[in-house]
Amino acid sequence: MKYNIGWGLTNICNMNCEFCYSKETRKSINEVGIKDWKKFVDENYKYIDSINYGTGENDILDDFFDFVEYVKIKYPYIIQSITTNGYLYERVSKDKRLYNIYKKCIDEVDVSLDFVESERHNKFRGQPKAYDWAINTLKMLKEDKKKATIVFVGFDETMTKENIDGLFRIAKDNNALLRLNIYRPVSENDNINKKFILKYSILRNMIEYIGNNYEILSIGDVLFGNVYGDIDVKENTGIDSIRILPNGDICPSTYLINEKFRKDYNIKDKNVLEKIKFNEFLDSPIPIECDKCEIREKCRGGVYDRRILWNKTLYSRDPYCPFLNNDDLNKPKYKVLKQKRVSVHDGYLPTMFFRNK
Repeated sequence: MKYNIGWGLTNICNMNCEFCYSKETRKSINEVGIKDWKKFVDENYKYIDSINYGTGENDILDDFFDFVEYVKIKYPYIIQSITTNGYLYERVSKDKRLYNIYKKCIDEVDVSLDFVESERHNKFRGQPKAYDWAINTLKMLKEDKKKATIVFVGFDETMTKENIDGLFRIAKDNNALLRLNIYRPVSENDNINKKFILKYSILRNMIEYIGNNYEILSIGDVLFGNVYGDIDVKENTGIDSIRILPNGDICPSTYLINEKFRKDYNIKDKNVLEKIKFNEFLDSPIPIECDKCEIREKCRGGVYDRRILWNKTLYSRDPYCPFLNNDDLNKPKYKVLKQKRVSVHDGYLPTMFFRNK
């Protein structure tokens, strides 16, 4: 088995996002360094399909660039990508060596942009330059013909027609795909969770709006893919998709990062990918509530991390299950265009990809 890895090399971030799912965990742990990163890849390269470097902002580190170059030279078949708040442009545009490493070694770039209005995005991200950084990075990616996605957090305020249309315009201008991550209640602050949890009705209506006005390229979400996309989507969490924290701890998901999910494995463990096993996800139960559902064996109760974060157990179904929300399966299925893996994040996260017609 080969793993799709999400890896936060550093706790450092130059933004203060209101919704941040990793801030509390990152503040409480230390970091390992480039020697340990290289040792992990050298010991486990046979089991690595792709690496996406995500939270914090990895490109702040010079060692990040040295590491991706190391991986590219020694293991060129490992796909490497970065999720950036836009600071990537600030780093590489002012340093020819770093620019050359980015150009040669990074296969895909995922740019965070939540609001089409610059002031609103800047306030949300707690950084007055956030919008400009994101747009500058997207322009650079277009010029360099790099594979690019715009990722936005799905909560009530971002899931409006005006905001969605604006993000699609920016995506079209920069030859980028649009990617949706539904907010997860990861914060220990319940007020933050309540503020950003996306209502089912809004999510459902916006998927329908996007399906009618744009193109749904891929749905990697085991619930929505099987229910509304009528495609065969499997769960990846803790199976062939894992997350590495800055201290080297290995978790089953980008969102399942608190201490109880990171107690067993670390990149310092010799040949760790040979023995890693998250049993609760390899053989997860199908909730009893799903017994009469016609897609029970495909959906299997929905996305693992949502069931755990909302319900504290895998024995209850996904909070976005249509039956749980007084919806039904008689509405038209959406055409999903996926022919092959469209992004590093496709098959790594329960996420959705859209594009302009």
